[in-house]
Amino acid sequence: MNCLAGVDEAGLGPILGPLVVAGVTMRGPEGIDPWQGLAGVISRGRPAIGQIQVADSKKVKQGPHGMARLERTVLSFWTAWHGSLPTCTEELLEACGVDLGRLRRCPWYADLSHRLPLHSSREDIELAAHLLRRTLAEVEIEILHMALRPVEVEEFNLLIERTDNKSVAHFHAYAEVISALLANMPDGSHLVADRCGGRSHYAQILRERCPDMTVQVIHERVDSSAYRLLKDGRALRLTFASRGEERAFPTALASCCAKYLRELLIYALNTWFCRQVPGLRRTAGYYVDGKRFLADIANFASDRDLPMRRLIRIR
Repeated sequence: MNCLAGVDEAGLGPILGPLVVAGVTMRGPEGIDPWQGLAGVISRGRPAIGQIQVADSKKVKQGPHGMARLERTVLSFWTAWHGSLPTCTEELLEACGVDLGRLRRCPWYADLSHRLPLHSSREDIELAAHLLRRTLAEVEIEILHMALRPVEVEEFNLLIERTDNKSVAHFHAYAEVISALLANMPDGSHLVADRCGGRSHYAQILRERCPDMTVQVIHERVDSSAYRLLKDGRALRLTFASRGEERAFPTALASCCAKYLRELLIYALNTWFCRQVPGLRRTAGYYVDGKRFLADIANFASDRDLPMRRLIRIR
């Protein structure tokens, strides 16, 4: 393992709600697989009682209790790393350095004080975090950093307008999180990012987005693309891989973190609109149901002259 990092995103496809990119950096003894080293408290598949599931967020969130499992995963790791469980979404975002003023330009994000956890008990998550912290220490694995970067709709729309390319706009936030993680990773570290859309060539865009790094191509294939990055006397490896969350533990954890923060912001959006429009059904923001939601709020949005550019994605 040594130093291993992962990056993933949630919310590229919907027409409502933010895109969220997350990153996780961990360090541990060479040769150790975190899924095996942490097997007492971590499960890759459906968890036993008391275990924390770390896998692709789509798998973790499956079923009627999926949101509770996803929340338990993210907040247990966050608490084990950060030292305390956030009391609300606003506190979590502040700890990540998110510009709350920009978010609050949208009335549906004006109130981010809903208490956390939403689907679990604080006592259960604090106990899980305590057991996780103890097991991490026993196997000498350390969480170095957890990054969360929401890209709200207006920002995403502006990026698409500037580039006329959704994939390039998507990579803007990806590169920001990758650069933040790489800045503090020691020589010889490896970062595994889930593939960014259908892209398989990243060298040029990496050079544009990370101008302080020398980028060397190791290989660019259909299933993965690998690069050697040179910066400040350090040589780092960056791999974009299909199903990256199945290849690397930090990428799977990043997948869960990105999905969870998107769910929190969609929760805030739904809560605000449901207070304004009686009987309104909540939405996850994907195309078909997102269009239904927009039709249901059309009269209210028109009467209130809502900033729809901050609500609806142009692509």
